[in-house]
Amino acid sequence: MSFMKNKHVISVEGSLIIEDKNLLNNFSLRVNKGTWTTILGQSGVGKSTLLKLIAGLKIPGKFNGNVNINNINKRTFSWMSQDDLLLPWMNIIRNVCLGQILRNEKLDYRKAEKLLQKVKLKNLSTQLPETLSEGMRQRVALARTLMEETEIVLMDEPFSSLDYVTRSYIQSLSRELLKNKTVIMVTHDPTEALILSNNLLLIENKRLTELKLPNSEPIRSINQNNFSKYYEKTIKKLQQAHIES
Repeated sequence: MSFMKNKHVISVEGSLIIEDKNLLNNFSLRVNKGTWTTILGQSGVGKSTLLKLIAGLKIPGKFNGNVNINNINKRTFSWMSQDDLLLPWMNIIRNVCLGQILRNEKLDYRKAEKLLQKVKLKNLSTQLPETLSEGMRQRVALARTLMEETEIVLMDEPFSSLDYVTRSYIQSLSRELLKNKTVIMVTHDPTEALILSNNLLLIENKRLTELKLPNSEPIRSINQNNFSKYYEKTIKKLQQAHIES
């Protein structure tokens, strides 16, 4: 991974091979600072592997190409996944401070409390994760993500395990609290992608294809006039990509 000055915060190009099969072939990804980019696709097409590649994590295969990150923050990435990954023996506020604990840094409880207040959980800071609902746990995970103050946030289907009402609330909360971050999210949910994204990419025919979004700014309402038109087009593209895969 190299660090270079360019107009893109993240630039990825190359081919991703898993078990001698080209999962992504000669693809290109460009992400601008402060945008929310969503990568849409069915299970097994390489979405999560692509996130790991960007983060410099070990991937189950081989990548031939380049990953360039233009970022001055030492802790470049935060990661938010479908599983909240809270440590069951730690109370909520210490889970929010987990990064500082792992780095043997002084714990900034005041900052953690402010973040818990933002996600409406300050009064539960001393409780253990097992006492919280799924939605509450994911809000703790969001606070922990914000605690790291990284410029780039990678999200691996972070809302998929939540019920519709909780998912809608946490989507809106995440979009509000991460508005100045560069976010890359992978999902298989076209509605979620259309609601949250500044840029939408589909893994199609082993490449990334840009899909059109409504002109309105995120967070979009499913009740707006042209939302159903974009939803139908996205579904058709997703179905076609599934047939071709």
